[in-house]
Amino acid sequence: MKQNKMGVTILPSTTLFEVQLVKSLKIIIFLILIYPTMWLNASEFEDSEIALHHFMQGEFLMNQGNYSLAILEFQDAIDLDPNASTIHVSIAEAYLKLGKVKRSKSHLEIAIDLNPEEYEALEILGDVYVKIKDYKNAQLTFKKLYDINPSELDYIFALADLARIQKEWDTAIRYYIEGYNTNSEAISGLEQALQISIAINNFNKAEEICELLLNEEPQNVKIIQTLVDLSLFNNNFDLSLKMLNKLEKINGVSTETAIQKSVIYQYLKDEDKALDVLLKLDKIDMRDIDILDRIVNLFIEQKNNSQASTYNKELIKNFPEDPRGYINNAIIAMGDKNPEDAVKSLSPYVEKFTKNFTFQYLIGTAYYQLKDYESSKIYLKNALKIYPLSKNTKHNLALIYDATGEWEESDKLYMELISNDSTDAQAYNNYAYSLVERDENIEFALELAKNAVRLEPKSAAYLDTIGWIYFKLFKLDKALFYIQESISLDSNNVTIKEHYNEIIKIKNKGNVEESQQVGN
Repeated sequence: MKQNKMGVTILPSTTLFEVQLVKSLKIIIFLILIYPTMWLNASEFEDSEIALHHFMQGEFLMNQGNYSLAILEFQDAIDLDPNASTIHVSIAEAYLKLGKVKRSKSHLEIAIDLNPEEYEALEILGDVYVKIKDYKNAQLTFKKLYDINPSELDYIFALADLARIQKEWDTAIRYYIEGYNTNSEAISGLEQALQISIAINNFNKAEEICELLLNEEPQNVKIIQTLVDLSLFNNNFDLSLKMLNKLEKINGVSTETAIQKSVIYQYLKDEDKALDVLLKLDKIDMRDIDILDRIVNLFIEQKNNSQASTYNKELIKNFPEDPRGYINNAIIAMGDKNPEDAVKSLSPYVEKFTKNFTFQYLIGTAYYQLKDYESSKIYLKNALKIYPLSKNTKHNLALIYDATGEWEESDKLYMELISNDSTDAQAYNNYAYSLVERDENIEFALELAKNAVRLEPKSAAYLDTIGWIYFKLFKLDKALFYIQESISLDSNNVTIKEHYNEIIKIKNKGNVEESQQVGN
């Protein structure tokens, strides 16, 4: 063993630098023997040997964690052999260990200039750029490495991570998936791609990734459930049902899967199946409120209020503290056109459920149907406080203000509805009808009505409104045209009939007067 000048033992090393130098020395000796006329500069030979000595000593000190002394040895080696890229890489690593990023970066750049394919230097430089948050240059550096070796997983994932950091979502997803395609064991890449896809609401891509994950882990319940949710978002109901069936094979039938199946069948307009999956479960457990509530609502949709009431009684008996039972009673009563019973069902529990939007909205609506406008206002205002974005509540309140002659309040609500949603045909129509009924700003009312008809040209109510406005403007031909269109869509509506008869009466009167004038 050799001793250096500081008395530290140097252990034999087989670094790339040493191996290449030994090979070079062997070649030189071989050439001297074959060609005696060749000669070697002894001082250059000594410099190389001494540079190797310092380099090896620096490596040893690095392994010992003595980075400052290692730097001194590496610097001595560089002084003797400044063109050895390997030495620059090692001193860069040492500087990086000491947190001297700028010096590390400087030596790495020198190493790359000396050898553009110095992989290790490029890798470390990429990490340095990440450390100093220079993500663009980090990207460029790892892209160089990727171009040299596109199958290296570390480079692919580095590019994916950098794209994610910079919110280049599509690029990040592409590289994460590429990482998996390069190495099917790199499932973490797919998981990252899935998280990003869901976060940016790219549910189609998320669905594709879930299917890839399932190929690797067919029994992964979490992934199956995620795929169920995603396929529901994408209206891919066949896949949803397939995954729910798979889930039930693994875990058995559950409340959650039954409800989800029921929802899907409801979307597919197959209410019989929607009920069937729940009723089968219902026989197992009548104590699940979510199941009972959904059964009740499905029967209500089928207008089977008798069966709805039967199950709702069970719901109220088992869950007297839950508002859903009383709400369902009110909905059933209003479906039977009996708002008085709806009020009776809800009134005893008003104080108990003051924070429940649906409860407050329903009792307010029931009072509106009973033309008890003052009571209706109290509950609808309360509902709006609970849920300020409710369009239906604003519409009903506006109608009440119209009925009570509080037009300043109704105008405010109509304008708010239109401002928030320029496609709200009902708001345009009701505002127009309100104005024409009070004989105010008829021309503006006409513009509002035109918007309503443009948005919903097959609405009997909206056609009636615009026809009535033309009547008020004494444009009888147009008035008659729109009213006739309205009658063709709803021939039993009393108001539309009244408007039609009034227009015909005035039109006929005009024709008679015109005839008399001609006769005279």
